[in-house]
Amino acid sequence: MKNMKNKMVILFAGLLLLSTLAACAKFDASSYVKAILDNSYYNDATGIVEQGMGTVEEAAELYNKGIDAQIDVMFEKVAISDELTEEYRQFFEELFSNVKYTVGEAVEVDDKTFEVAVTYEKMNVFTDVMITYEAKITEMVEVWNENALAGEEILSDEEMNEQLFAMLKDCMVEELEEVTFDEPAVATIRVELVDKVWTPSQEDLIDLEYALIDFESLYQME
Repeated sequence: MKNMKNKMVILFAGLLLLSTLAACAKFDASSYVKAILDNSYYNDATGIVEQGMGTVEEAAELYNKGIDAQIDVMFEKVAISDELTEEYRQFFEELFSNVKYTVGEAVEVDDKTFEVAVTYEKMNVFTDVMITYEAKITEMVEVWNENALAGEEILSDEEMNEQLFAMLKDCMVEELEEVTFDEPAVATIRVELVDKVWTPSQEDLIDLEYALIDFESLYQME
């Protein structure tokens, strides 16, 4: 879960810069959580602006930082071309736009804590992707070996990585076109008053991300 935590820590830090909602009697925790999720996944700044958390431009910057963080944690140990990086960016934007959730009513636990129920359907993308990808890796390595035996020029590590990750991206795009979802389930996002500012639980946001998308299969690749 380390990779997703790294990504969400970056998002969370940016979110706190936007979160200027001080304690007030009319605080709507449900709308607050929906604003955060809609901006993070759908690139929809409507709630951010309506809640007074930031401008459209600030919300877009936060969304883009989230995509950048996703790319950074995925390619922490390898380098790929700018062109392939952009293709991955487009994939993750499309991936996030397909998540399914509905933000329910908030329950006031005490004067400093709300709990907001989020009904979601987990998206199954990476489990099947990795099965297909591992099979294709075997085929690709066999081709490389055959080419080497035939006296053809051996690819550099960078060229091999580019081909492998281009193939992984293609597998992801293909799987997303026929994506399936689990039955609806419910997660809880806590919103707490911290230093007079309403703040969502970082751990709950991390847990929800893993509940929405089967990222655990992707990060087992390491």
